[in-house]
Amino acid sequence: MESFAVVWSESDHPPRAGKLELGTVGLRFDGRQAQSVPYADIESIHVGRDTKARIAGRPALVLALAAGGPVRIASVGGIGVLSELAERLAQLIATSATA
Repeated sequence: MESFAVVWSESDHPPRAGKLELGTVGLRFDGRQAQSVPYADIESIHVGRDTKARIAGRPALVLALAAGGPVRIASVGGIGVLSELAERLAQLIATSATA
């Protein structure tokens, strides 16, 4: 299971820091509170660079979910990690759609 140090925010909630794990059927945020998101619930992803999408000034990966508001994810490890995460998530989402 791959994991990344991230900061994430659901809709307009305050950001939370923790670990993002990429599982076989979904991703899991682990911090003060845990949250899981099945890949099947993710409708689209894109890197948000505008002010509204950023978290603490960092570009964020924006996940548009089938239900609820977007989830924004910023890397603690740098911009290269965000690109790697976007690529891996796109692969996992595509794989789950064909399963």
